[in-house]
Amino acid sequence: MAHEDKSQVWAAGDKYEPFIGRWSRLVAAELLHWIGVGNGKKWVDVGCGTGALTQTILATQDPALVMGVDRSEQFLRHAHDRTRGQRALFAVSDGQAL
Repeated sequence: MAHEDKSQVWAAGDKYEPFIGRWSRLVAAELLHWIGVGNGKKWVDVGCGTGALTQTILATQDPALVMGVDRSEQFLRHAHDRTRGQRALFAVSDGQAL
């Protein structure tokens, strides 16, 4: 078996998702329950990565809009390709620059 460069897990959504993303989805559901934001709100998911929190917001909170921002174009592409609906937008941005 060839040795895979572990740094690549942090560079591509399809490799990151099974390694870390599966845990992000579990945490996202608990976070949303804990913060208790109501339906119909506008959200910004800063550092959205592969879209786990954005997708959970869309599935459980009935938001008006969710804007996902991340510095990684590869993660945003992954999130965009797996997120359905017109209420989700994605943009490359550094959260510190918002």
